[in-house]
Amino acid sequence: MKKQIDFPKQLPRRQAQQRAEQFLVEIQKELTPDQAAQLVAINLETGEYVLGKEGEVLEVSRAFRKRFPDQLPYVVRVDGGPVTKFHGM
Repeated sequence: MKKQIDFPKQLPRRQAQQRAEQFLVEIQKELTPDQAAQLVAINLETGEYVLGKEGEVLEVSRAFRKRFPDQLPYVVRVDGGPVTKFHGM
C-alpha cells in the first residue's frame, strides 16, 4: 500500500519568486548587516519567517514546518546569497 503525501498549495513559480523578493527586502532591513550570513525560511503567504544558522538548512526547514505546518518554506540567506555552494570535482 502506497502512502500518499499531501503537498501544501503552491504559488506559481514566478509569483512565488516575486513575493519572496519583496519579503526578503523587508527582512533585510531588520536583520542586516549583523545577521547577513544566516538562513531565513520565509512564509510566502504572510511574510513571517524563521531564522537559522548558516549551513543548517535542515534545522531551519524543520523549525519552519513546525511553526507553519501547511506551508512550503522559501529558504535563502538573509543577504540574498545561496544557501549552499556546489564545487566541481
